Amino acid sequence: MNKTYFALFALILAAVLPLKAQIVTTTPEMLQEGSRGVVLTYHADSPLGNKGLMNLSSNFDVYAHIGVITSKSGGEWTNVVAPWPETGNQQAANTDKNRLTRVDANTYTLSIGDIRTFFGITDATEKVTDIAIVFRNADGSKTGRTSSGGDIFIPVLEDGFRMQLTSDHPDRVIDKVTTINYTVMATQAATLTLSVDGKVFATKQNTTSLTAPYTFSSEGNYIVKGTAEAGSQTLSSTLEVSWPSASLKQDYPGGVPKMGAVKNADGTVTFCIAAPGKVSAVLVGQWNNYEISDEYKMKYQDYKGHRYFWTTVSGLANDQWYGYYYLIDDKYKVADPYAHMVLDCYNDAGISRAVWKDAPKHPGVNSPVAGIMLAAYRGDIDDYTFSPFTIPEHDNLVIYEMLFRDFTGLDGKALANGTVKKAIDKIPYIKSLGFNAVELMPIMEFNGNNSWGYNTNFYMAPDKAYGSPTDYRDFIEECHKNGIAVILDIVFNQSDGLHPWYQLYDIDSNPFYNKVAPHAWSVLNDWNQDHPLVQQQWTDALVYWLEKYNVDGFRFDLVKGLGDNGSYANGTDAFNQSRIDRMKRLHGVIKSVKPDGIHINELLGGAQEEIQLGLDGQLQWANINNNSCQYAMGYDSSSQLSRFLSSSDGNRPWGSTVAYAESHDEQRVNFKSEVYGKNPVPTNPDVQYNRLAQLAVQMLMTPGPKMVWMFGELGNSENTKEKPDGSGGNNTSPKVVDWRWLDDPHKAFLKDVYAAVINLRTANPELVRQSATFNQKNVNMPSYNGRSMRLTAGSKEAVAFINPSLTTETTITVNATNMTTANAKLICASKDYTPALSGAGTSLSLTVPANGFAVFATNNVEESAGIDAVVSDTPAYALGSEGCIIIQGEYNTAHVYDLSGRMMPSLTVPAGLYIVNIDGHASKVLVH
Repeated sequence: MNKTYFALFALILAAVLPLKAQIVTTTPEMLQEGSRGVVLTYHADSPLGNKGLMNLSSNFDVYAHIGVITSKSGGEWTNVVAPWPETGNQQAANTDKNRLTRVDANTYTLSIGDIRTFFGITDATEKVTDIAIVFRNADGSKTGRTSSGGDIFIPVLEDGFRMQLTSDHPDRVIDKVTTINYTVMATQAATLTLSVDGKVFATKQNTTSLTAPYTFSSEGNYIVKGTAEAGSQTLSSTLEVSWPSASLKQDYPGGVPKMGAVKNADGTVTFCIAAPGKVSAVLVGQWNNYEISDEYKMKYQDYKGHRYFWTTVSGLANDQWYGYYYLIDDKYKVADPYAHMVLDCYNDAGISRAVWKDAPKHPGVNSPVAGIMLAAYRGDIDDYTFSPFTIPEHDNLVIYEMLFRDFTGLDGKALANGTVKKAIDKIPYIKSLGFNAVELMPIMEFNGNNSWGYNTNFYMAPDKAYGSPTDYRDFIEECHKNGIAVILDIVFNQSDGLHPWYQLYDIDSNPFYNKVAPHAWSVLNDWNQDHPLVQQQWTDALVYWLEKYNVDGFRFDLVKGLGDNGSYANGTDAFNQSRIDRMKRLHGVIKSVKPDGIHINELLGGAQEEIQLGLDGQLQWANINNNSCQYAMGYDSSSQLSRFLSSSDGNRPWGSTVAYAESHDEQRVNFKSEVYGKNPVPTNPDVQYNRLAQLAVQMLMTPGPKMVWMFGELGNSENTKEKPDGSGGNNTSPKVVDWRWLDDPHKAFLKDVYAAVINLRTANPELVRQSATFNQKNVNMPSYNGRSMRLTAGSKEAVAFINPSLTTETTITVNATNMTTANAKLICASKDYTPALSGAGTSLSLTVPANGFAVFATNNVEESAGIDAVVSDTPAYALGSEGCIIIQGEYNTAHVYDLSGRMMPSLTVPAGLYIVNIDGHASKVLVH
């Protein structure tokens, strides 16, 4: 199926909609598995469709991407006719079988004949429940879907005597005197009856169809019932109609409204939504089968100029999920902006149950809430006990940026099937590299299941595409146990279109959103940063993740868009005091929960603004991608790496910039090396990977926080841009993930260099503190001259010798403070190079081959941050021996992992470095 749009809207074609309005009508009108001569008629101009193929020229054909949902498909499409390629030539799926016949400009037919035969269903125990369709033109550039962009579903009934009840009103809610036409149909002649609340208003004998009007003239809840009686068989179906009464004024308990679902001391739950300018609200919940009832009519309170609706519900079990939504002004059906879990009617069906076996499910296409986004409440959702954790020093953060979707995907394929649970298994790998922080691309409920996450819809709900709330918390807890802080990427510039506040208003009058963004970075739907409730949402979101998920801080996306609406008169990139004020306020929120919490801005702005943010203790992204690519490719004109080096970059406060060679927004350095590198870089892997390693050394031996985009340590070279030449916007599609990269000797070499230098930093933080001495030579010069870097703190010292020349060996001399040839040890060096220091006293020289490097340290420098500290409270410990690991002491369970995170089958292992986990406590062990 087309996974991008799977289950985006459950169109119940034969349940509540008039035939003339339907996107697809059928012959016969009621489809059953045994129906013969089935014909589908597509109405491209239906008001319920997206009209993507309306008025298509007669020169263009229309095709159906068509399959079925069956009793055995788990809600997924199956038996797709001429499957639509996810990428590549879309016309490969164009066949006579799925080509429609044109009737007129907006009407097309597709002959199915026998349903089971057409779709090739041979298992007699497998029953068809729905036909699923997306219409498209020949090249797939235009599609016919529902008005919300979703797939089209046509129910298929079981064989035998069946009936259906339909109406010409697409909603079950009215707000004035309304006449609705009802139709009851049967698959064979029967006595048909229509009634409202038990009172018959139409009946007809010996017929297969009955249509009659009914006028609702007063407020209330009504049940319309259709009945079909044939001989001894009687079938019935009902539709609800609700005309809610207005909400009454009453203050929220305690007088100060709290948005979201709040559990009270007596076990009741108070639900509250802010909806300025609205008149009425009803809470509609799973606890009474989503019946719209005056019992759950919400009161309202006007507080500080904003209207809030609230009601309190009793009798909810603490350990059970309850879906719910708000019916606002008898018209808008929205989930809770403060939901801690979301049941996504559009996308949840596309999530494998293996990701979260017991996940709460949206009731689906044949329920009263079909097509409605639901919040989900559970009393114990936030019950979790975290261990104490000390956040690393901000100026020595070494951050691993990662996307759950791709980090643990299937080896060698781009399937977007990474999960939180799989990532937990890889934490030993991240730890072995020495990283002391991970930065997670947005995990808040986003649109679709396949995304980078920057299209957030709900700010306090983790997306189920990667796992359960417990999975996320387990990941954070395991990171903390391994000395790794967890930073969340969060998006306050824009949201996608399913945020409840976006859906509640027309854009011309929406108090929460700007119709036109006031800045130059307009993405999706631009938040009105001037609105107090928007700012309250930001505060509450930060506090929620800090308190309930124990995260350690945030990276704020697209900070240039977070100024006041009237602050851009001089342009988006100009100094903006309102941005400074807003980010200081948000930093204050973080510090109110965690005084040492991490605050990172993606401002990428001028020094004047970033200086003030840095003085407040905030960190700023520093993009060094272009110069890094130039260096790795072998070009000297732009190979200076000055922003890696400056202790006060543009007079920014020392250690306030998070410098990186790659991020999710930048092209892979190694892609540039392979495609555009200067010879011999693209033709000689030794040269190619030595230069990548040189780049890593220069970045990581520079004081100040640093960041590595996942798999940069392995020299990932996949094109991350839209065009084959590496240009264009970001390609956010799933990327190839292959953990067998670790078996590639060049990639393994690069990984080991990263691990050596990162561990050098994190195990010896005094070397990269502001109080340490840092000297460099030629690193910020655009030349092939020999480069050196020296870090000195007390009696500890580390020195790097780097030869950028593509062709010429050079001798580099460094005047050290503590290091001599007698007390120096090798930390890492370029591939197939055995460096030999020479010199007298602390004047050290090293002859370095072209593209070569070496890092030395004094013998008292630690080489690993050491997970061993974690095992201090366990009586059992592990020792490395010849070809095996020995565990001393009593223990219950022990697991051994190599540095890729793979579990070893026994304690007998090849020579190398391993992570041994004994009863939940981990340590590093070297086997000879």
